[in-house]
This record gives sequence, C-alpha cells and structure tokens, in this order.
Amino acid sequence: MTLRKQLMDVLSREPRSVSRLTREMGLSRADVEDALRHMIRSARAAGHRIVVVPARCRSCGFTFDEDKLTKPGKCPSCRNSRIFEPQIAVHHADR
Repeated sequence: MTLRKQLMDVLSREPRSVSRLTREMGLSRADVEDALRHMIRSARAAGHRIVVVPARCRSCGFTFDEDKLTKPGKCPSCRNSRIFEPQIAVHHADR
C-alpha cells in the first residue's frame, strides 16, 4: 500500500495531527507533510471530504487558517507558543 493510501486509510478512521502521523508511521515530518498535501488533492478530486480542524492558540483562542496543516510556532495575536495542532480527517464520499 502506498503512503498516500495509508494516510487516507488512517485519517478516515480518526482525525490526526501531522506529528502524530509521523510517530505512528515512523517517517520524517517532511515526508508526511508532502504526502499529505498530495493525498488531500487526490481525495478531493475523488469526491471525498477533507476536514481540517485548524490550529488554535491555547492562551487567547486565536484560530489559524485551515490551509496550515502543521503547528505554527507562535500565535500572531498574543505571541504565545502554546498552540493546539491542527487535526485532519477524511470522510469518504460513499459514507
């Protein structure tokens, strides 16, 4: 099974962050990010729905853009680095 298909399978079961995917799959962050971006494009083209719960600051509640798939370094509002990572999920078109 290819990496992108593995990602699709894993993300269809439960939302996960990029760092959790890297730990579970034993790959580098760069490899997972690259494969994830391609998988998202392919999944959308196939009619699947991609859900991204955006990163959010734990201190002030600032919500980052959904396009950001990795954890930002600091909050642009309060400059704090306590940030919840974005969570990505795939909902299959036939479900």
